[in-house]
Amino acid sequence: MPFYRKPRNFTPLSTVSDKKAIKNHLHHSIFTSRFDKFVGDWKNDLKHGKGLFLTIGGKLYEGDWYNGYRHGYGTLSYRLPNRTFYMQYRGEWIKGKPEGVGWWYYENGDIYFGYWKRGYRNGFGKMWYNDGTLYVGYWRLNKKDGLGMFVQANGNRYEGHWDSDKKNGLGRFYHMSTGQMQEGCWLDNICVKSKMLDINVRQFCNLPTQYPIPPETLQDSIMLLEESELWLSLTLGDIDSKLKHCIG
Repeated sequence: MPFYRKPRNFTPLSTVSDKKAIKNHLHHSIFTSRFDKFVGDWKNDLKHGKGLFLTIGGKLYEGDWYNGYRHGYGTLSYRLPNRTFYMQYRGEWIKGKPEGVGWWYYENGDIYFGYWKRGYRNGFGKMWYNDGTLYVGYWRLNKKDGLGMFVQANGNRYEGHWDSDKKNGLGRFYHMSTGQMQEGCWLDNICVKSKMLDINVRQFCNLPTQYPIPPETLQDSIMLLEESELWLSLTLGDIDSKLKHCIG
């Protein structure tokens, strides 16, 4: 009576089924267990190439994929109650997070255009705020950091250094209504030392000062300095602690 011998090259049916189930190339309407929907390219069972991914909650991503990540260029939108979509971000992605150059449209009306890193505003960028103000400059982890210009709704503007979303270091504040410029050192949004100057267009401003700021006319300034008790009490190397942000 012959006996059945299992061939050496035998492959279990479960393994064969798993290999057939691996998704490759273009597929239409692949649903997850929570009814998210993907339409696009696959490679070795991972989203890879071009694709559209719509979550059950209404988030929609359309763009490039790489090994299962949003990677390349793409747009992210969310569905409104009236079934239309509102764009939230368009730009470059790396491994599922905005990185590179892109636009972000905030729900309160703010708009940012510039560089991103791991989902944070990072590098040079512009921010239009819904209250009419504007910031152009450098960012670090979603905060103003480095050189930047902030323009208020009334036209006044600050140009200078920022640290952790606050004015810190050397800067200039232009009072466009009176036609004057304040130049000095800032600490946590407060100007600790400065001098006031007239700008060239002072006479064309809305509320210019009645008279221009006269030049310094202090006589015998060196003699007064030598007789100053404060100056004589200072030793070489003494620095005002509030001015350390302005040195270097």
